[in-house]
Amino acid sequence: MQIIGVDVSKLTLDLHCYGHSSSPDPVGNNLSGFKTMAKWINKKVSNCNEDILIVMEYTGIYTYNLERFLKEKGWNYVKRPALDIKRSCGIRRGKTDSMDARIISEYGWMRQSVLKPMVPLSDTQVELQQLMAYRDKLVADRASYQSRLKELKGQMQSRLNEQIEQSSEYIMQVLSVEIKQAEKNIKALIGSEEELQTNYDLVTSVRGIGFATAVHLLITTENFTRFDSHRKFACYCGVAPFDHTSGSSIRGKTRVSHLANKKLKSLLTMAALTAIKYDADLKAKYEQKVQEGKPKMCAINIIRIKLIERIFTVIKRQTKYELRAAA
Repeated sequence: MQIIGVDVSKLTLDLHCYGHSSSPDPVGNNLSGFKTMAKWINKKVSNCNEDILIVMEYTGIYTYNLERFLKEKGWNYVKRPALDIKRSCGIRRGKTDSMDARIISEYGWMRQSVLKPMVPLSDTQVELQQLMAYRDKLVADRASYQSRLKELKGQMQSRLNEQIEQSSEYIMQVLSVEIKQAEKNIKALIGSEEELQTNYDLVTSVRGIGFATAVHLLITTENFTRFDSHRKFACYCGVAPFDHTSGSSIRGKTRVSHLANKKLKSLLTMAALTAIKYDADLKAKYEQKVQEGKPKMCAINIIRIKLIERIFTVIKRQTKYELRAAA
């Protein structure tokens, strides 16, 4: 297997094949650069597509066109978190793009037995990511204006400049309209693909899971194809507890890791609070843990994990969640 590390930036791609003494010159992150890369691979690496695995970091939209080119050429590729690659390379002195490409290829060689080839996201999923990111930005902007205006009114009261108040109110109204339109477009986009709509309906059947949380779950899990168990997803969200012990002297408290998808973790916290309020079973479980002496945040974390378990269960069974009838 020939492992090629690719360091992706906005304008260029740096390449290195593990085991080769030298690397080619950087190529452009565009179709012309992709063709140059293909010529180098066919001439210097291998003509057999099955012998090639291309490894790169998650870099957002900068790999969008490259992924589609690789699929067209029939080359397998994987994307890995930058932190995972960084911590695998030991002590580093200095940093360059060419050095990063070499380290990525070395990482791929060491992990090739566990790396699984990926496929590009569908155009619908890519568009869904863009729309949801845009909607979240609008919500954040509106919250910023609301907070600022509230602070000014509290301090200045009747002496608040009229133009500032009117302008802020107008901007918030416009943002609210745009948020509603974005959400309408997101729902229409989900409805255009049967699998997305089905899983969206299944996820929202779980008490506590609303629109924003459900859409982010669809995006992050790539429509529930990226994670094969709720335990792995709980770890990714930063809600899975881990022991912290060593020998006979270190007996730390069991706690969650700070390495997490903070956005999803926040959404799951709000979902857990809603579920505690409206789901009798989860409310009883939460109150039981608090009575046992567990901190409230720890009890909420237990509810977050329970919600994730329910979500993955309804997706696996392809049946909506139904609340149990009261005894």
